[in-house]
Amino acid sequence: TSSATTYNTTSDKRLKENIMPIQDATEKILAMNPISHTWINDKTAPAQHGFIAQEMQSIVPEAVSGDPDSEEMMQMDYGKITPVIVKSLQNALNEISSLKKRISELEKN
Repeated sequence: TSSATTYNTTSDKRLKENIMPIQDATEKILAMNPISHTWINDKTAPAQHGFIAQEMQSIVPEAVSGDPDSEEMMQMDYGKITPVIVKSLQNALNEISSLKKRISELEKN
């Protein structure tokens, strides 16, 4: 037997309005500070990769919940940074393609 857990997020266009492309994805990606860390309460657990919620709150606020001035621990929904990552990657790939084309044209001359 096997088991799996799936998490689906509503994404139907019929539920959305004010749909616009992400304009500042690359700037947001460059502002992110990916880290490696261990957990204070689990000294035997291996290091993990992640972000600091307090830092990410100003970059992708929709991915962070909680108040940094509260006793409650802040949390992140890592899935909500995926569209920013994809848009930034698309921007980079388009720029690479454009630069390859320019290089090819310059090499012909």
